[in-house]
Amino acid sequence: MAYSEAYFTARESWRDWRIEAEYLMNLARVTRGARVLEMGCGGGGVLRMLRARNALPFGVDTLDVALELARSRNDLPGHLDVTQIGDDGVLPFRDHVFDALIGQHVVEHIDDLAAALREWSRVLKPGGRVALATPNARYPDPAHFADADHAHVYALAELRDAFTRAGWRVETGITIFPYFSRVRALRALGVIVHRVFIRAPYFATRGRTILLAATFP
Repeated sequence: MAYSEAYFTARESWRDWRIEAEYLMNLARVTRGARVLEMGCGGGGVLRMLRARNALPFGVDTLDVALELARSRNDLPGHLDVTQIGDDGVLPFRDHVFDALIGQHVVEHIDDLAAALREWSRVLKPGGRVALATPNARYPDPAHFADADHAHVYALAELRDAFTRAGWRVETGITIFPYFSRVRALRALGVIVHRVFIRAPYFATRGRTILLAATFP
């Protein structure tokens, strides 16, 4: 996968990207004045959506091209803070400063999830929330999100267990965007009608994207 300026710009026009972003902000319970950290902020699209909700967004990414794009598109009034981090995922913030943490297609790039969860719990306030979107290993067409940069693609039960073992309380775990066919038109239909299939037994764990929300005591 080439993570270029063109890629980061294009993905924000995708219907599924925006649906996921809206879910994440709702699962994180973003409110006015909330301090929200986005892991892997890319070109800053979610940061802009957070600012539109009058939150205080902070973004981190490992890529220069992503951070430069996020800064260049800083044309909304209000707070914006983006910072580069290393591949070790160490966050340059004090303990217990954020109300919520959001990650849209970032957890699958993390080599040591247990270490990341410790770092996330460190920077979150007590009771702070994490909301994640990540590809689902049980999706019937895994080639759709094949990427050599992925460290690990999770199934929903596996991701839930990783959080639980680390002391988190998982509040929401669902999948969205059901699989109908490899045909592009039917794949697009799965995005449009996804809400109908969230609780359907066959599709409940086989959607293309996992959405997970958890709190840390």
